[in-house]
Amino acid sequence: MDKLKIAIVQTGANAAGGELARQVFDDPALLELCTPVCCVGNATDKTADAVVFAPTAEPVKCPADAIEVIVTDEVRFMLLGKEPTAEDIVKFHDILERDFDLRSPRIGIVQETGIQNPDLSSQVTAEQGINTYGPYTAEQVLAEDKARYFDGIICADAGSTAQRIIKELSLGTPVRYFAGRDAIVTAVCPPVRIDEEEGLADVSVLTHPIYTAIDVIHNRAIFDEARLNPLQKLYRDKREDKERGERPRVEKQKTENDGQ
Repeated sequence: MDKLKIAIVQTGANAAGGELARQVFDDPALLELCTPVCCVGNATDKTADAVVFAPTAEPVKCPADAIEVIVTDEVRFMLLGKEPTAEDIVKFHDILERDFDLRSPRIGIVQETGIQNPDLSSQVTAEQGINTYGPYTAEQVLAEDKARYFDGIICADAGSTAQRIIKELSLGTPVRYFAGRDAIVTAVCPPVRIDEEEGLADVSVLTHPIYTAIDVIHNRAIFDEARLNPLQKLYRDKREDKERGERPRVEKQKTENDGQ
């Protein structure tokens, strides 16, 4: 695979974001994997393989046609503002398999109140064959450390529970990933912690979204390649001849013999 081009976008005046973008170019390991390109405002490099949003004063909004996923080293959180449905679970399952190379992922549901269908997880497991568990409350997940048992967790409260679990269980530097689209877009997950002595954020805050984007690109390529049909069609179908208005070869040969 050719060297990837990653567009680092700064949508507003932010000293921390600009300094982090500069530090990215000082990382030789990262430069071996990709070519970072800095973009300011809405001017995004259309030839880039992925887009990464640097820290901004206002968090980047998730596109309407995307599904926001918070990525950590151990778990991925799908953020919803409603009770999940079987369709939501199937979408998340497909994202985990294709974008994160997780085969038969284990999916947990975290929902505090307003549960209309408590048997959803067992129904999806039986009908779709997807390993689904729950629903659990945030207290159950935190008390028993259940988050580490799942590859993905669906949070029905649009993010506050996910942020709480990530913070209290110390699940590493989180990354925002806007899934469910052809374009690969990641962003720094707020809040960005600033070192009080140096007055700067750790460069990993920005490199983690870049590495996440690179991993998604590679995982998608492997997933799609494995599902291509390598066998070419080696026979001639008479039905296709009729659709093209051609006469079958046998009839054509018979007509020529009759003429002789």
